[in-house]
Amino acid sequence: MKSIHPRVLTLTLAGLLGASASALAQPMPEAAPATGAPSFQSMDSNGDGKISLTEFKAKGGDDRIFTKLDTDQDKGLSQDEFAKLGKPSA
Repeated sequence: MKSIHPRVLTLTLAGLLGASASALAQPMPEAAPATGAPSFQSMDSNGDGKISLTEFKAKGGDDRIFTKLDTDQDKGLSQDEFAKLGKPSA
């Protein structure tokens, strides 16, 4: 049985380590909420920083849920209001 030349082994390991470091340096994609619900960014289709009733319904949302979440009654959900989606009411 032949042994691997130390230089070949070193170069192979260096290549593997370099590839691993490169993969780790890549930015992670935005994680979806654990509940499987869409993210705020995906619901805010026009990117204005709030979710309108039209945007909410376009993604399958319900009028009653929107009204309950819109605590300041400005006809739009902020990120804080949207974050309460799926959380039990106090």
